[in-house]
Amino acid sequence: MPQNFKPMTVAITGGSASGKTTLANALAETLQEFSPVILHQDYYFRDWSEYSPEEREKVITANHPDAVRWEALVGHIRQLIARQPIETPPEGTRASVRGDTPATIQPSDLVIVEGHLILWHEELRDLMDVKLFVDVDAHERVLRRLLRDVAQRGGDLEWAVAWYRRDVIPNFPTYTEHCKQYADLIIPFLNGNPVALQTIAAGIRDEILKRKT
Repeated sequence: MPQNFKPMTVAITGGSASGKTTLANALAETLQEFSPVILHQDYYFRDWSEYSPEEREKVITANHPDAVRWEALVGHIRQLIARQPIETPPEGTRASVRGDTPATIQPSDLVIVEGHLILWHEELRDLMDVKLFVDVDAHERVLRRLLRDVAQRGGDLEWAVAWYRRDVIPNFPTYTEHCKQYADLIIPFLNGNPVALQTIAAGIRDEILKRKT
């Protein structure tokens, strides 16, 4: 059995509220024998601390590539591929500013990266063995997103709608939907897709076992 074979890397992307995290967690659970690691793009959102509060309100985004600390995210993926542990959260991210508990993530045979912008980044794309796009009707995604934002922000529907108009609508076609062309598989995921999940998991399992032999 080869030592330190290259881990399997899987990218999961799609629009906001399409079910990316749900699929990532389900895939990790199905393939738990490989102790999967999940990297969430959202944990690498920049903190925008270089801007004053007034300026920050004008430039802050979560749906344009400028929102992500790509150097940190790609660097962590490369470390995991090299079988090196990583330390989270990275400096300069919202996760670091809000005081998320520092943690060491150990290497794994399976690295899953999920987020709505990850297929836009060419260097990151090139590191992925499998690229999945989670596809859900736009109306359903909007409803899910607004319900989620309202629940998380104490019922401020007006704020949620304004943010969606300002940040999601202009950026989604260019930086998320356009990147569907880079996906290996497009997965309908309105109510989950257990057949697709089991089929993808079986393929990943076979490839990892092949790399181990």
